[in-house]
Amino acid sequence: MLLNHVLLGLSWIVYCVLHSVFASLQVKNFFKKILGDGFRHYRLAYTVFAFAGLALILWFQFSIRSPRLFKSSWISDIAGAAFCIPGLLLMFICIKKYFLNLSGLRSLVEEETRSILEVKGVHRFVRHPLYLGTFLFIWGLLILFPTASLLLTDVVITVYTLIGLELEERKLLLQFGEQYRTYQKKVPKLVPKF
Repeated sequence: MLLNHVLLGLSWIVYCVLHSVFASLQVKNFFKKILGDGFRHYRLAYTVFAFAGLALILWFQFSIRSPRLFKSSWISDIAGAAFCIPGLLLMFICIKKYFLNLSGLRSLVEEETRSILEVKGVHRFVRHPLYLGTFLFIWGLLILFPTASLLLTDVVITVYTLIGLELEERKLLLQFGEQYRTYQKKVPKLVPKF
């Protein structure tokens, strides 16, 4: 059982590292030089790779036996749902809004479009609503299904996302400059201020 959990943790770490490497500007620029016009499908290939890797890891995670951390009750079920449902809703809103760009499907129908800084909708409350939704969802899921494997997954994803968040902030500053700096001053990174 311990070996399976170690393999699960390593799988998540490798997945996260590869996810970041292939999303980095250096690697994208490298492939842009090699692929030429074909680079416009890079995002789609990246998405297929990411989805396949995620499916394999989740299959492995749910196929191993994992000890429960605590006994569930109606209170933990309500608490878990109170995190999970808003997190899932926030993730759905963001993914729906950016589906064509995030998935790479837009590259099948049109040339690469210029990025714009999104500051409307849920972005009025937090700069990274998809990450906030992810955190709410995964930690709510742990409250609903308190297993060691899910705790391990949540810790790896949280650490990875927090590191990625800082790198994303730097990338957005480079991309949008003063416009993003002004946005940073007005809107919190993850925890909304109402």
